[in-house]
Amino acid sequence: MVEALIICKKLGVLVTYYQELQELVLGMTLDTYRTELFKKRAVEREIQLIVECATDINNMILKMIDKQPSKDYFNSFIDLAENNVISVEFALQIAPSTGLRNILVHEYQKIDDTIVFYSINNVLVYYKHYITKVSTFLDCGI
Repeated sequence: MVEALIICKKLGVLVTYYQELQELVLGMTLDTYRTELFKKRAVEREIQLIVECATDINNMILKMIDKQPSKDYFNSFIDLAENNVISVEFALQIAPSTGLRNILVHEYQKIDDTIVFYSINNVLVYYKHYITKVSTFLDCGI
């Protein structure tokens, strides 16, 4: 199916962002994160790209299975769960990462470096699982 191949390519882009984030944070401490502005901004941008890429993929999958696009980033994960692409439990774990993305992009509030730093591990854990689940669903071989 052509749609699945296109989504798999997009998933490959997500894998690249994921690997870049892994490399950026390797050995990083909270102090390093706070004091090295370029690294901090790079981490923030990678998280943004990961979340946006995943939500694009979510809506592409929903379209592929003849469903309406989600009303927002958060619900794109819930909608995938409702259509048996990922589990509801996992959707409820990963969906809040969209709130972190919103804070980073829109600066709704002062960005708390400690919260962002300690969120990195969750991003890495949840999106690794997401990549595996979506790859399996689409038979991407990633």
